[in-house]
Amino acid sequence: MTAADASSAATVRVAAAWLALTVAGCGASQAPSGPAATSDARPAVSRVTGDKLVAGALVAVSKLDDFDEQRAYEQAFDRLTQWSHLSAVEVPSWRIDPLVSSLPERLRAGVEPMLEQPAFDAVGDVAHLRDHRWLADIATTARGDAADNLATAVRLFDWTIRSLAVVGDPPMVPSEATPGTRWYTVGEILLTGRASAAQRSWIFVELLRQAGIDAVMLATGDPQAGTLRPWLPAAIVEGEAYLFEPTYGMPVPGPGGAGVATARQAAADPAILDALSLPDRAYPVKAADIGSLAVLTVADPRSLSRRMAALDKEAASRHGLRLAVDASAVAAAAVKALPGEASPFVGLWEFPWETVARRPTEGVELAVRRELAPFSITMAEMGRGDRQNPRLVRPLFTARVREFRGDLDGPLGAKASYLAARPSKAAIQQALQAVPPEQSATVDRLYRQMKEDATYWLGVATLGEGQPEAAIDYLRRMTLENSPDSRWTDAARANLGRALAALGRIEEAVEVLREDGSPQRFGSRLLADRLEKDRLEKDRLEKDRLEKDTALGPSRTP
Repeated sequence: MTAADASSAATVRVAAAWLALTVAGCGASQAPSGPAATSDARPAVSRVTGDKLVAGALVAVSKLDDFDEQRAYEQAFDRLTQWSHLSAVEVPSWRIDPLVSSLPERLRAGVEPMLEQPAFDAVGDVAHLRDHRWLADIATTARGDAADNLATAVRLFDWTIRSLAVVGDPPMVPSEATPGTRWYTVGEILLTGRASAAQRSWIFVELLRQAGIDAVMLATGDPQAGTLRPWLPAAIVEGEAYLFEPTYGMPVPGPGGAGVATARQAAADPAILDALSLPDRAYPVKAADIGSLAVLTVADPRSLSRRMAALDKEAASRHGLRLAVDASAVAAAAVKALPGEASPFVGLWEFPWETVARRPTEGVELAVRRELAPFSITMAEMGRGDRQNPRLVRPLFTARVREFRGDLDGPLGAKASYLAARPSKAAIQQALQAVPPEQSATVDRLYRQMKEDATYWLGVATLGEGQPEAAIDYLRRMTLENSPDSRWTDAARANLGRALAALGRIEEAVEVLREDGSPQRFGSRLLADRLEKDRLEKDRLEKDRLEKDTALGPSRTP
């Protein structure tokens, strides 16, 4: 299915959305692009009114935890539609980015009309606005007081690894043998908190973009021979391409294990990438591969569209929100940051486009609905007589949205909502008594899944706040011990290891990290080795100090 086909397929599914946010694309495929959703009868409005319209659209998608989502999305679409009729919203220099031609025909066929369409659509464009509002909020919170762009990149990467539990699906490059199922949109990845290495890369690059930092995917292999293989994301900072390993869950260490390695350093010093090897698993990329890297700009179809380029001018300058990508300019900056004099292959990363094409398929739709089901539980409670009254329970969704904004504490904070999503056994039983018998098993399962999710995310949130003691309790006792076979088991171990290390409990941290069985296990083992090495070195220095003090005898200082 092409990107254009995926766009057209969404309309027939919107009415059957499992959650109101689905209408905006979080549980549905990309939206239709076309004049049917717009009206040319609206009068042009003043510049001041135009600013208010954009602000109104952003407010509507920023407070989904407080408002009715359906009405919020309708309001956002209405504001965007009015704003689009302003005479000054065009971008005269806009054109379809030449890098679109680097994509295979199956992904770009028929996409030109969607890119050129000046009018907004009611589903996909509103979802794009909402997802990037979430990304911008996360980037602002996660960067904290970082002093420079590299420090910001490290913090955003830390958030990505801590907050997105790594899974193997979907693969970096799908095939007939491994097609993948979890082809989720950006918003769906953020909400579920689970991501493959490719999805971690995508989210990391998007966060960097919201922080004003260019980033690309680097790839090895020969595109002419069909062996091009996406490798990892690189942040472009002060003319250097800094390397971050999403599968291993760690920045590529620089010379001597310090800092973050650049592409030039990795090409000049084979020890840098060799340090990512383990006795039973050699790291697949070597210094010799760095001299012929390809540059893949990360951009989905909507971020390259005419209307998002126009809206970006307003949103970026006044609201700190970046909605469009100049793919060719980003690629040019990345090329200058790579080693070697030869011109590398430059193109678009296929993964976001593959997501657009595969998202509408039945298997992906079913996977999304199952994974996001605990976010909004609708129950038919028994009323008078034979009447059944629907009741919506959604503390988990509320918690996620508030955490994205950085609203963690207080009675209306994310942590309070996570706690509300952890009902006691007695409360669950009481809720089950109010639903029809045929719903009982499903509601019970959803409540228990909601509780598992909330418990794990409380551990992640407290770890991110710098509260390792609280994180250990949520991750070890309440997650690993209470639910040893949950979908969070490996991620809980990885984050628990970091929490223990933060408290100096190195032996425990090493043991936990070496139990990691996820795709991140190689990085966890490397981290365990480094922690153990540092501890042994610290012990050696302390022993030397004590021996020196003993040799000098008692101090003569009064």
